[in-house]
Amino acid sequence: METSKKHTPGSIKVSEEVILKIAETAACEIEGVAVKGQRLEASSALSKFRGPVRARILGEAAAIKFDISVIDGYNAVKVAESIQHSVKSAVQNMTGFTVTKVDVNIAGVSYRESERLSADEKDKENI
Repeated sequence: METSKKHTPGSIKVSEEVILKIAETAACEIEGVAVKGQRLEASSALSKFRGPVRARILGEAAAIKFDISVIDGYNAVKVAESIQHSVKSAVQNMTGFTVTKVDVNIAGVSYRESERLSADEKDKENI
């Protein structure tokens, strides 16, 4: 037996900003990604200017690009692969858009604050 869906008049649009926010939120949930608050840490001057997440929307398809920093001690390739999987799943599930690709540029390494403090403390002891 076939089921039919009632078609509602009008259109539904999802803004690029919404797709970017969904993608960034999904990436921030991955262990090993450097974040500040609930945002990706800017990994370079260029990502500070244009943002760490970009998207190209064509019809109902999206291609997403990231510039990220990985926390020291994590496998950068595994972190990037986790981002690809998580972002694709989140965007497709929440918007119905097809994610054609998720490019991840590992643009930096971030050190934990506690490691910075211990290094600073060691430097003070050596003075």
